[in-house]
Amino acid sequence: MIDTLRDTSTITLTDAQWALLLADTPWVNGFTVEDFNSVHNVLIRAHNALRENLFEDDERRIDAITDIQLWYVADGRNDDFLLAVNLAHRLTLQSDLINMVDLKDTANATPGEPAIRAVFSCLIAERNEMCEAFALAALEFEGLVGYAEHRGIRQDDLYDTVHDVASEHASATNNNGLGTQIPYLIEQYGHGNTRDLIDEIAADKASTPDATD
Repeated sequence: MIDTLRDTSTITLTDAQWALLLADTPWVNGFTVEDFNSVHNVLIRAHNALRENLFEDDERRIDAITDIQLWYVADGRNDDFLLAVNLAHRLTLQSDLINMVDLKDTANATPGEPAIRAVFSCLIAERNEMCEAFALAALEFEGLVGYAEHRGIRQDDLYDTVHDVASEHASATNNNGLGTQIPYLIEQYGHGNTRDLIDEIAADKASTPDATD
């Protein structure tokens, strides 16, 4: 049971909130999306402008904004990334890969303020879509748990089924290579722990004389 679920309601910026994000004129003027860092910078500035720099009773403050994170998963051929929303301890929603080329085409059509609006609108839309899907799934989950209990289903009755499904999912994830393995591990353990795991495995391979690729 999740005890401290964070806010999943839709985020829609008012004119006053946009004004806070766009107040840094030197940064705004001429802004274009160059790479992942450009997008991440927009999010960090939003964290500060819409939450960290505001008092708790400020009506412009959006606490849920700092639940949004970006994960850089580029493979050298592109700057694609994932958006994540932290809803509770060990509960993180993860988007599909966000295509950097498409985002650049949209944002850089008009540099400056319109580009920033395009980037942040994309991030917020992705976040809202995931939260809405999660809310619907949560409602369905509660309903099915009650239905299973009503039908006399116990934990042990689903053990083999869950084990089989998990094994199939694990096989599919492994067979599709690092592009699916890494996002899956991030979803399960978080970005920092996944990086530590990669370092640990790499160190083990390096210490093994007959290690092969």
